[in-house]
Amino acid sequence: MMALEPEVKIGQKLMLINMSSGQKAECKVVSAKPVRDGKRNVAFEFVPAEINFWKMHFPVAGTKPIRRTVQALFGSVPATKMTR
Repeated sequence: MMALEPEVKIGQKLMLINMSSGQKAECKVVSAKPVRDGKRNVAFEFVPAEINFWKMHFPVAGTKPIRRTVQALFGSVPATKMTR
């Protein structure tokens, strides 16, 4: 979801550009709700749904958090260590 100024319609196709990677992807507007200052919260879905446009990775279901693994290997790990 993004806040946009231009008026868009449900079903309208947009081209998004990831400014970090330069990757372009086509998406389709699925919701557009007015908020304030003439902007709208626009929800969209990517036309090829399997695309990883935001470059986010999620652990496989059932994966144990790494913190537990580190504690099991090395014992308690302090959050911060201050020295003077």
